[in-house]
Amino acid sequence: MRDLLAAPSADRMSSATSWMAWGLAGAFFTLVALPLASSSPYPTPSRQDWSIPQSQATTFSLASASSVQGSTGDESVPLVTTVKTLSIKRPIGNGSEPDADHTIVAASISDPPTADAANEPKLTSAPSTTDDEDDEDEAAPAGSRATPSVSEIDAYLWKVYQRQPLKKDRGGDFSWKDPAAAKRMGKTLQSYVILGMEADFRELVYHAGRAMDADGIEWHIVSGFRDDWRQSIATGVKARTGYSRHGGSRAVGGYGHGRAIDIGHIDRDKNEDVWRWIDDNGAKYGLHRPFRSFDPPHVEPRVEWRRVASRLRQERTGIAVAEDVTGTVEAREPVEETRPVRRKARAAVSNRRSARGRQANHRATRGRVVTVKANNRGTRGRAATVKRRNVAARSAKAKHEKRRRVAARSAKAKQEKRRRVAAR
Repeated sequence: MRDLLAAPSADRMSSATSWMAWGLAGAFFTLVALPLASSSPYPTPSRQDWSIPQSQATTFSLASASSVQGSTGDESVPLVTTVKTLSIKRPIGNGSEPDADHTIVAASISDPPTADAANEPKLTSAPSTTDDEDDEDEAAPAGSRATPSVSEIDAYLWKVYQRQPLKKDRGGDFSWKDPAAAKRMGKTLQSYVILGMEADFRELVYHAGRAMDADGIEWHIVSGFRDDWRQSIATGVKARTGYSRHGGSRAVGGYGHGRAIDIGHIDRDKNEDVWRWIDDNGAKYGLHRPFRSFDPPHVEPRVEWRRVASRLRQERTGIAVAEDVTGTVEAREPVEETRPVRRKARAAVSNRRSARGRQANHRATRGRVVTVKANNRGTRGRAATVKRRNVAARSAKAKHEKRRRVAARSAKAKQEKRRRVAAR
């Protein structure tokens, strides 16, 4: 019965709540939303003195500067001829402000000032726009702009590369491959072959080449920088594509980071002279031939090659400089002034690392000793356990054997007794 009475009561409450919600929504729409929708978005001045009628708007003209001549000749300044302004003011407080006389002055520049005219700036020409600046830049002579010149090292290495136009090795003639790779990359042959190598590496090759020239060895560059595509079309003994030290993207980082070069004599029969010279004197210039047996022309830098390149660069220029791929030169501080400080700093860091290493080794050794002792204790414990098990097993076996013998003797005695009784 209670359930039957509770259902109509819940329905009435739900219906009343719905009607109340609809009523509130209608009131909000009628009193708030509808007036906002029909109102203007622009404010309407509630007082007449807030605005100035259109009739009071002032129109005035600026004096034209077309008749004013500059100090250089015929140039004139084009200016806007007409400006229309509308002023809107709002009074402070409740009282209205008296209308102030605002005078608009149109200044004419047709009459130059008379007082101290020599020190006053003169308007000679109109300000140049962006288009004018672009036109001036295009009209400027080419010689007025600073263009980076080819460095001494790059020019020398390019000359050495051209000593033997025919590029040939045990795999055959490959003179067409470098130009094809340069064209594919969108660079000149010189930029591709020479500037594709690391700047410090070019420094080493330059000094070694000058020394070979002084010794009368006519050497030439067989192959300089090689990108991944150029490496993929190479023949004979070679590294995988991307892993070449000549400029592989995975090995050294691609263009501008080549760290290998193939060299030889302009007379192929005298290649051994060039390679023997590198073996004998290459360490002085941070160079060596790592694959003498199967790739003899291949030359790479040694471990300390960057330090050697910095020293050779300082001897050549007097200051330590770093050249990037574009040919620009960045000056550095002299190496000799900072070398002792850097050496001491490196020694201090090395000593700290050594001390930390010794401490770590000592801790590791102590840990290993503790582990060995624990293992020994464990081994001894396992041995004692095995021994106890063996003793218990032997004891149990002896007891079992004794009980078996006693039982056998007792059974035999009983059987003998029954046999004697039966015989009587």
